Amino acid sequence: MLNTRHEIARSIAAELLPAEKDVDTAILRNARLTTLVIEGRQKAKVGLTTGQDALDLVAQANAKLVEARGLLAQAHVAFRAVQSEVGLDAFAYGDIAECPPPTVARLSVVPAQRVA
Repeated sequence: MLNTRHEIARSIAAELLPAEKDVDTAILRNARLTTLVIEGRQKAKVGLTTGQDALDLVAQANAKLVEARGLLAQAHVAFRAVQSEVGLDAFAYGDIAECPPPTVARLSVVPAQRVA
């Protein structure tokens, strides 16, 4: 039974850790997109409002990605608790750093307000 639990935990970790990395990569790519949109507008010498709606959507997407990152961190903590609950404390599952602490600071996304 312990071997079965161990294999299940390994398969979960094999998906969780890449998911955490993927969301970080998505945040970085979205940040680069944001920069390119602003730099492109400046280089094209068009008005400040040109592309603003699209930029707002990109910013909203980034906020959602950051929220998803936080949720994955919370899931990581929850899975660590399950690991202990099912008797697998003696095993490590590939983290490159210590697991996030159970009391992760809570950040919230504040909706952007357009300045007229």
